[in-house]
Amino acid sequence: MAQESVNYQCPNCMGPLHYVGESGKLECDFCGSSFTPAEVEAAYVAKQQSADEAAQEAAARAEAGEQSAFDRMADEAAGASSVVTDEVIDAAVAVGTQADDPIASFLSRASWNDEEREGMRSYVCSSCGAQLTADATTAIKECPYCGNQAMAPGTFVDGAKPDVVIPFKLDKTAAEQALTNYYKGKKFLPKEFAAANRIAHVQGVYVPFWLYDGTASGQGTFEARNIRTWREGKYEVTETDVFRAWREGSSAFSRIPADGSAKMPDGHMDAIEPFDYNELVPFSVAYLPGYSAERYDQDADECRHRAEHRMENTLTEQLRGTVTGYDQVDPGHVDANVEFGELQQALLPVWMLHTRWNDEDYLFAMNGQTGRLVGDLPVSPLKVVLWFVGLFAVFAAIMVGIDVGFLELEDTMSRVLVDAGVPLAIAGGTCFFFYSEMKTAKEQDLAHAYVADGGLNLTGSHDQFVNSFRTSTLVDTGDDDR
Repeated sequence: MAQESVNYQCPNCMGPLHYVGESGKLECDFCGSSFTPAEVEAAYVAKQQSADEAAQEAAARAEAGEQSAFDRMADEAAGASSVVTDEVIDAAVAVGTQADDPIASFLSRASWNDEEREGMRSYVCSSCGAQLTADATTAIKECPYCGNQAMAPGTFVDGAKPDVVIPFKLDKTAAEQALTNYYKGKKFLPKEFAAANRIAHVQGVYVPFWLYDGTASGQGTFEARNIRTWREGKYEVTETDVFRAWREGSSAFSRIPADGSAKMPDGHMDAIEPFDYNELVPFSVAYLPGYSAERYDQDADECRHRAEHRMENTLTEQLRGTVTGYDQVDPGHVDANVEFGELQQALLPVWMLHTRWNDEDYLFAMNGQTGRLVGDLPVSPLKVVLWFVGLFAVFAAIMVGIDVGFLELEDTMSRVLVDAGVPLAIAGGTCFFFYSEMKTAKEQDLAHAYVADGGLNLTGSHDQFVNSFRTSTLVDTGDDDR
């Protein structure tokens, strides 16, 4: 997948422009002028139209078997200087480049086979008019003559052009500060990591996402139970009534996101949700200067299963939530069907931060709109042990004091459960919570945030009594010894 950046030149001084999220404008690095995206687009529309026409003309000549002036110049250079080309290639081999010198390969057009030619496209710089050659997957290519990051005509058309974009609101400084804050309060984080770790790379990226609308419908059964407990002499009796609850319904979803970038970890992209879709605007390259832009390499069909999985799971939880009036309700199973509706391709703002520590790479992602940051941190085994032992010791002492001073439990099993079981559960649960704070880049299974207005449409409901059973447990109170 291509990952490039694009820059517009200032209409006043021709200096590079960059998009500033705080102001929502493109600002010039040299003269300080600022422009709205619409103003910049208006200034460039004539140039880009001319570039598009030139590119289309070149493509038409190529289909007709005619050579452009650019191609003829290249072939003439190759024919008139074959000796020089050979010398260049020989020199490249001598210095260990294995004849991969791009200039030598270009002059010796015979090194381009038919397959390679098919993978190349010609473009025209919208700033200076220079003709460019780039691979067909490159979305944005830098002009080697004027330094402008020239859009490659045709790369955002024919199904590849994004429909909408959310512009960046937070800058690089905010991303770096968010990572520093992310380290704070992490109980299992090695001290050396926070002290010695340095950010190796920070990049603002417009990541391609597919936004799915759809409706999930289905039916399923859930086992529900009501439980009553009482004492009968030395026994504790438990009576359980079992019910089967059947539910049927549907739920509509709007704009469930799934990133279309194979190299972006799905866990990171899912975990930085949600984005505020109220700030979606029609796609314009005017929002791209200063950031990289990814072109999707996983199409909507490849990513569809992720949205479908989230819709089905959400419908199951919604139907289960209607089974009320019981002490316990099992997760159950729902046979669901998803019908997809409108589809949008969006570019969403993400700050990617990379650090390296102890020869391990750590990747973090921050929502460039909301500031939500996620990523996996290293865990110190020593801190895990110390926290667990410390918590267990403290709560064991507390529970023993409660047992001796208030409960006065006499049977062995009860004392073990109270004096050891409760502290063990507290220490384990607390350590599990601390560990979960270290691993926040997780793929999402649910889509409650994307349920359309109206929520669940419950179309069928029926509860049926199944059976009832009792269990008795002997409770040794020690009364016979008194």
